[in-house]
Amino acid sequence: MGLTDLFRAGGLRADDDVARDASDDRFFTVGGARSEIDVHVTVARARQVPVIRSCLKVLADSTAGLQFGAFRRLGDDRTERVARHPVARLLADPNPEQTGFDFIYSLVDDLCAEGDFFAELKDDAAGNIVEMRRIPNPGSVTVEAAFDGSKRIRFRRRNGEEVTLVQGEFWHVMMPPLLENLRGTSPITCDGREAVAVAIALQRYANILFANDATPPYVFSMENSFKDDDSKKNWLKAWNRWFSGKRRHSAGVLENGIKPHRLGLTAEEAQFLETRKELWLDLCRIWRIPPHKVGILDRATFSNIEHQSLEFVIDTLRPILELIERSVTKFLIREDDVFFEFNVESLLRGDIKSRYEAYAVGRQWGWLSVNDVLRMENRNGIGASGDRYIEPLNMVPVGTDAAGRDRDERASIDKSIAFLRASATKSRGRPRLELVRDAA
Repeated sequence: MGLTDLFRAGGLRADDDVARDASDDRFFTVGGARSEIDVHVTVARARQVPVIRSCLKVLADSTAGLQFGAFRRLGDDRTERVARHPVARLLADPNPEQTGFDFIYSLVDDLCAEGDFFAELKDDAAGNIVEMRRIPNPGSVTVEAAFDGSKRIRFRRRNGEEVTLVQGEFWHVMMPPLLENLRGTSPITCDGREAVAVAIALQRYANILFANDATPPYVFSMENSFKDDDSKKNWLKAWNRWFSGKRRHSAGVLENGIKPHRLGLTAEEAQFLETRKELWLDLCRIWRIPPHKVGILDRATFSNIEHQSLEFVIDTLRPILELIERSVTKFLIREDDVFFEFNVESLLRGDIKSRYEAYAVGRQWGWLSVNDVLRMENRNGIGASGDRYIEPLNMVPVGTDAAGRDRDERASIDKSIAFLRASATKSRGRPRLELVRDAA
């Protein structure tokens, strides 16, 4: 990469009028974007902010641990699971070096940090996808549009080899809103850049403050002056060397009428911890993460955490899952009647008491069997008897009694009983057997 490429990459522009100062970190920074407060924001630097790292980890962990599968549509309202579908097996075991958990974790992490995810596809002789490998550093991948509307990407491998893949040889998932229909939008370097920049600046301020023992700086006054600038610099170096590190609180001697004056911190500087806490909430809003998920429990209660966990699945996680599901269905599955789906039931489960009460309701009203309940708890069934469904006897269609007979049938039975009683009365309490047989 040449110097002009460095300027185009976002560190500096080639026509920038600023002085090329080698002490300026912009001169050595590639990629990312610069904020209004002159902080260079990159994904790698943003990950060093604990709240951002926690937000990305929560999203990736929650998705990578979900069960998934391929399903076939049998009609407007019926589906069946496709056992051992090639794409579902591929996502569960994408390549020899990664597990399905690792691969999906990287997928979600790249999407929520970089805004893009790229994977290289390998086919067999029959044209079936047999291997997927994540392309690292999505921000360094170049995406180009061809005249026919297709896309191609260019990137470098670890050994420096430059690779070009055309559409069909790679899988690209983009985080909306899309940029020119070629790339996704990064929550870190695009939409949330200013909030991330403030977090980085505040973290630097805290590091510098505590590196200096969180004590205010000093200025010195003296009746006479130093004979030259070198003498002044040498004296300041001696002071810093003596009163820093392990000697920070040791005694010292000032000569020649030198008097120290401590400069105090402002109230805003002293309360920067409160500022950080409010900033953490802003960072959570970028990914719509409930604060308790990243350890901010100031306003959390046992009642609202459960509802916030449900909102996390519905409002935060579900759009990401839908994005991945539809991308898999469109670009990886070739059957028109088969679709890919994650199972979020494990995230929607409540405590054990709530789950068992829900199972009892489903079992009582007839839409769950014993084996259905055991399967949802990942336990073995009890055999054929566990597949029976039951329902309350008092829940019958309108026009039938508790035994399930129609009113007309009940009236016929009552008429037969009355006939038998009449015949028994006429024969002195002994019913005639042929009449009983005919009535039966």
